[in-house]
Amino acid sequence: MDLREWREAMVLLVEEFVAGFQAVSGYPPGDHRVCLVSAEEGAAAVATLGRGGVAGSLLEFYAQLGSVCLPDLEAGIWIDDAASLISQVEAGNYPRLLTGAVDDEVSVFATDGGGGMYAVSHSSGCVYHLTLGALTGSTYDVEEAGCTVTATSLTAFLHRLRDRLAHAVGEQRAALNQQGGEE
Repeated sequence: MDLREWREAMVLLVEEFVAGFQAVSGYPPGDHRVCLVSAEEGAAAVATLGRGGVAGSLLEFYAQLGSVCLPDLEAGIWIDDAASLISQVEAGNYPRLLTGAVDDEVSVFATDGGGGMYAVSHSSGCVYHLTLGALTGSTYDVEEAGCTVTATSLTAFLHRLRDRLAHAVGEQRAALNQQGGEE
């Protein structure tokens, strides 16, 4: 996947989503953004994350991109920038190991508006959505109902995120067209 193309598509979708959001929803949108990093910032992020044991596909992501904030897309999603990811791990807020329903080493990279976390598996590369479990140190004891594979890879996850935003923009266009037709 070309991350720059993904980012460019996302930026256009975010702009359209934000532009029509208040007219459809009745309240102003939150802060939506998709951040690109410089080559120097990306290299520094990859070095720091690599030393921290972060998975390969995330290193590719952070070599080119920073945070992604979509607070009004469904329940919201926030992909951390590299510094925030490291801070969360060091503070003990993100697990490194899953036990219980799934035994795996992971790198959490995003959260949703419902308290869930998204993590890339170090063994398979899939992306887990973690919603029910107990965090003790760096281990997350996850219940079967609290751990779903949301994508087979980080690339698939990002494509799905783009598709969800495109769908929301399409629904917004339809609502705006209907509003225009009623006047």
